[in-house]
Amino acid sequence: MHYSNYHILCQELYKVINTAMPRLSLWNKNKTNDYDFQDKIIAENINAGGTGVYVHKYIGTYTDDSADSSTGTGDLYIQDVLFLENRDRKYDTDIYELRGSYTPGDPDFDLTQFGLFVNNDSLFMTFHMNTCASLLGRRLMSGDVIELPHLRDDLLLGGGEAINRYFVVSDAGRPAEGYDARWWPHLWRVKLTNITDSPEYRDILGTGEQADDLRNILSTYSTEIAISDKVQAMAAAEAPYDANYLASGHLYVDEDAPGIHVSGDGTPPNGAAVVGSGISFPADADEGAYYLRTDFEPHRLFLKNLSVWRKVSDDKTAVWSAANKILTSFVNNDDQAINTDGTTAPIKTNLSKAVKPKAD
Repeated sequence: MHYSNYHILCQELYKVINTAMPRLSLWNKNKTNDYDFQDKIIAENINAGGTGVYVHKYIGTYTDDSADSSTGTGDLYIQDVLFLENRDRKYDTDIYELRGSYTPGDPDFDLTQFGLFVNNDSLFMTFHMNTCASLLGRRLMSGDVIELPHLRDDLLLGGGEAINRYFVVSDAGRPAEGYDARWWPHLWRVKLTNITDSPEYRDILGTGEQADDLRNILSTYSTEIAISDKVQAMAAAEAPYDANYLASGHLYVDEDAPGIHVSGDGTPPNGAAVVGSGISFPADADEGAYYLRTDFEPHRLFLKNLSVWRKVSDDKTAVWSAANKILTSFVNNDDQAINTDGTTAPIKTNLSKAVKPKAD
């Protein structure tokens, strides 16, 4: 065969091969039957091996101003654009059941800092993306609350009430291992953090006004207050206050010597007498008279020198307390307040009890 004829034959054969056999490629811009087959296999894997999950769906806020679309609408609405947070969250009354998979980790206590910290307070859970979309109408997003019944501790010491563990979704995205060979994603991974007893979740945990609200069961506030009171009681017991340790009335003090400090027990030095006590100075006090002002906190002893009442000392013989007197009087205020309707309430009231959460 002549070379030119052979060359022409090869060209024609190449055209036939390219026309009859398309180029090999795993990518396809359309989700074909291959995609559906792999998606069903992956969904069955999550459904068979995953744990049961109850989803409390976040649906927006109680103050959704739909007229202002610049901050989003519905579950995309941002209530506070300054802090980028939604305080008055609204959750669906229906609870959705999904299956999710994650790798449990051993508790890791960080002892390098003051106190006790647990490092594994976050979970990364994987869900089948299309199952989420078909059940919830969308994928899981930040703000959704996840309830895990398999973490329910029904063997608590002390007979405490066993409840499921609650987490809130703080972030979500597609994991790297969730793509198939044809570059289509099938999985959805969320980051879960422990829920707190904050007003954002009052639709789920309750307001705390009822004794059996989940908020009261999950909250550690009462325990922390009890520990603080116990520490204060131990401090008072192990370091008792001696009201006489500042007493100096039995000691001689050279009042004219420089740098002499009179101890603060409210008594004049060297056995001198106090002409009186009250909330104002007497008009007829003699020169060198000592007077105790009881409107000062602590009480303050003054000495009259010509037309000036000079401070001598403070009466510091009080009960064991903090150094800041104003702060102590505020924190340890056990008085009762009378409301306009005649009812009484303790002045020392928790902020969460005094100011109830409500919609802005």
